[in-house]
Amino acid sequence: MNIPPPLYFTVPDRVKVKKLNQRLAPSGVVLAGNDPEPVDGTVLDSFEDAFRKAGSILVQTGRTLNYIPGNADLIQADCPKDLFRFPESLKEGALRSLVDKLAPLRAMLPKGEVKVTFDTLRLLDDEEKTCCRLVVVTLSNDNGAWTWMKTIPMRGYDDSHTFLGKILEEHAASDMTPQAALNLPVSSYEAKPDIALNPEDPAKKSLCTIVSTFLGVARHNEEGVIADHDTEFLHDYRVSLRKVRSVISLFKGVFDKETDARLKAEFGGIMRETNLLRDRDVYLLAKPDYYALVPPQTHEGLDILFALLKKERRQAHKSVCTMLGSKAYKKQIKALGALFADPGNLVSGPMAEKPSRAFASLLILKRYKKVCKLAGKITTSTPDETIHDLRIQCKKLRYLIEAATPLFDAKAAKKLLKKLKKMQEHLGSFNDQSVQQEALAECLEKYGAKDKKGTLLA
Repeated sequence: MNIPPPLYFTVPDRVKVKKLNQRLAPSGVVLAGNDPEPVDGTVLDSFEDAFRKAGSILVQTGRTLNYIPGNADLIQADCPKDLFRFPESLKEGALRSLVDKLAPLRAMLPKGEVKVTFDTLRLLDDEEKTCCRLVVVTLSNDNGAWTWMKTIPMRGYDDSHTFLGKILEEHAASDMTPQAALNLPVSSYEAKPDIALNPEDPAKKSLCTIVSTFLGVARHNEEGVIADHDTEFLHDYRVSLRKVRSVISLFKGVFDKETDARLKAEFGGIMRETNLLRDRDVYLLAKPDYYALVPPQTHEGLDILFALLKKERRQAHKSVCTMLGSKAYKKQIKALGALFADPGNLVSGPMAEKPSRAFASLLILKRYKKVCKLAGKITTSTPDETIHDLRIQCKKLRYLIEAATPLFDAKAAKKLLKKLKKMQEHLGSFNDQSVQQEALAECLEKYGAKDKKGTLLA
């Protein structure tokens, strides 16, 4: 006889065993449990609430990390005593893979403190034989409670299991997330927010809306860059500003030439301040790959290299923090935000009043032709600089389509963007390796050919 699969339920409250037993009593069964002591727990999630959006919750209780989904099994793993941050601190397993998949490269940040109660109730018949077990995990704080339940059926007691499932279904409520039940803070951050654009609006109005949106995304990441929670804060900050600079450049003729040049120079200047930090981040993120590429006897040289890169990264991060915290930067970025809040603040160019969709269509077609022309010249002997140029052009085309997506069919645009992203990943990998070769050459220069460290690096 096959044992039926377990059933899963959630309740935006504590489980009221007495109430459940009133419903179970006519069938001659009763739930019996313990009175376990609650333990302290910390709810963790990424900056953009990856677990909340997936309908699950991640809670650390001491040295145990607990992943609690809405309609699947609890997954637990041992973790360090300190607050869990990255999947690398976990042993290989289901939870490590899941965290890495849901929030790649992101640090887990504390979202709130809760009390956690773990209990296993037994469904007993009139002879006090166990017909079924019910695993109960309750999270609670001053704002409320949320409970996850899992039935564990027993062989030969299918009817009891089915009946318990029906009773639990009456009390279940899967439409409320644990974060909502506990009134935990919700992140409003979206790396790629929806932008409302009207196809017939003047191009200038649409451009200002796009820039204001991306500028807001960049500013949302400033505190995270300074706190240095993870490398994605800087990455998202840079991507957003790069999009701003790109769309200003690509929407040629919307602003007058002088305004266009001034804006590109301002945003370019801010970007340059973060270049070294991002370069070192890319290198350090690839550290495991480099160790895997070379035999163990050469790892001493890599140890020296990455020690140097870490030192340079610390210095670069300090420099970026100084910039972001300066009065000059705060004044500049605030002024730029105010500038784009009203299109009337910016001097119009000859294309300012063109309908947005028609204008964007021409820009996309022109950029696409440029990419095709460059790509057609690529051979096995093409210089790195040309490959880099193709990557930049592909990136500009992608940013342009992303920014203009609200003006077109979203499904068709998404299909194009997916293909462009895949191509960009290949080109980006090539460029990263090219940049890293240059960085290694710089390291060799710093140590000198006669230095022992230089010899090991070589």
